[in-house]
Amino acid sequence: MENPMPNTRTDTDSLGSRELPAGALYGVATLRGQENFDISFHKLGDAPELLKALARIKHAAAAANRDIGILPADLASAIIAASVEVENGLHAEQFIVDLLEGSGGTSINMNVNEVIANRALQILDEEPGTYDRIHPNDHVNTGQSTNDVLPAAVKLAVYDKSESLIEAMAHLAAALEDRAAAFRNVLRIGRTCMQAAQPMRLGQAFGGYAAAIRRLVDKLATTRDEMLVLPLGGTAIGTGLGSAPGYRNAVYRHLQEIVGADVRPGENMFDAMQNADAFARVSSEIRICAEVIGKIASDLIILASGPNSGVGELRLPSVQPGSSIMPGKVNPVLPMMMQQVAFAVVGNDASVSLASLQGQLEINHFEPVIASRLFDSIELLAKSTRIFADKCIAGVEADEEQSLKNLMQSSALATVFVPKLGYAEVSRLVQESVANRRPFIELAIERGLLTHDEVLEVVRESTDYREELA
Repeated sequence: MENPMPNTRTDTDSLGSRELPAGALYGVATLRGQENFDISFHKLGDAPELLKALARIKHAAAAANRDIGILPADLASAIIAASVEVENGLHAEQFIVDLLEGSGGTSINMNVNEVIANRALQILDEEPGTYDRIHPNDHVNTGQSTNDVLPAAVKLAVYDKSESLIEAMAHLAAALEDRAAAFRNVLRIGRTCMQAAQPMRLGQAFGGYAAAIRRLVDKLATTRDEMLVLPLGGTAIGTGLGSAPGYRNAVYRHLQEIVGADVRPGENMFDAMQNADAFARVSSEIRICAEVIGKIASDLIILASGPNSGVGELRLPSVQPGSSIMPGKVNPVLPMMMQQVAFAVVGNDASVSLASLQGQLEINHFEPVIASRLFDSIELLAKSTRIFADKCIAGVEADEEQSLKNLMQSSALATVFVPKLGYAEVSRLVQESVANRRPFIELAIERGLLTHDEVLEVVRESTDYREELA
């Protein structure tokens, strides 16, 4: 009778030996990290953009070390093949270290090193754990340190992931532009400090919203490009100690080809290793995007309030019943969703800011939480923005009658009619309107000073955009 295959294998590190499942591609360093930091719902395997970026770095590093004669071609080929599999989303279940691990990224880096090493061994018809042929540190990690690999990978992941946010923001801008065109002739009262100010058109308000989103898209795209400036090649503290001559140039050459973008080293590697301000900057731009969209959402809630007991100038799509006790009530749930997302993104940005501040001496140890919070912000905002655009903005309708009624009842129109009626006459009308609680426009029409059509004509002219000419 043949002996059954063993269910476990033994891996050894400087702290001793541990039993692992026989088929595991991870090793003892990963196991220790998983046991020490099992604190959140998100593991490395749940962060595909980060995993892809890490695998791409290992791919580029193996090719670079092969080119400069550090890594034999057969071993490099196996490591590259294993890395490509991970790049393509395979073996995600083997990446079990918590994204908020507390080792400054070492457990994350070793999880990747071990999986790629063991998969490369399988490609060479060797058993996982036979590290005398391919070792996680000596071969997969050669020329690298967690200190330059992890921040480089986080940057590449943010660059990759933020594309979806930029696309979602552009989609929202287009939806707002569509509503601006639909509402171009809808007269309304503009408000400042929640009080009536001057007449305007609803399309102008939505055009302003759209312009803000377009401007933020440009800002985010510019800041996103900073994610391509990497500390890779600095190894532990910026000196490059542990990498062979020619490695840095070779690794960037291969990484540019793999990523398909202008990845490049920082101008000063010590600066690149010490500081995380680029993460703080992109996080702040994401926060600002969330704040502006949250403000737009708040405006919609105010303008749609009622419908019969509030402003009532907008009708939002009815997507679900609003109360378990009040029949027929419909709430502005989608704008409220966007406000809550904005709250969460602001909190995430605070975490990134604190983590960026707390770097010590030659490196920042807190890229894991920076990655976790940035990924959360990008995903939350990208998904919610598309939902907001498609399920809310695209279906917003104007109540033109209510909007005009609110405008015509406002004493803020008084300034508009001074050129036609004179200051003194308008003053008398406003005083009488206040005393009798009647709109002054109603009094002016009643006395024959204006016709209804004249009122609309003057108001429309007052809402024309006045561009300052040189």
